[in-house]
Amino acid sequence: MATVWENDKGRFLVSGPFDNEMPYFYIIIADFAWWNRNEEEIFQWMDQCLPRGRNHQRGLVLELDNEELASLFLLRWQE
Repeated sequence: MATVWENDKGRFLVSGPFDNEMPYFYIIIADFAWWNRNEEEIFQWMDQCLPRGRNHQRGLVLELDNEELASLFLLRWQE
């Protein structure tokens, strides 16, 4: 079963893998205004730091392959 976590600024909800059909760590963008203000910088960071770059994005959901990648995103963008 997945664990769901929300950061204190309400920017994202985070969930771990659910099962074999949903094996990723999911970061759900809850604050669209924040995402919109920072989208260009976030995409640049994703292209530089994540294996599939911005292809991890599915609408307002990021699908990350493992906990390490999810942690990298959260450590960078939770401020």
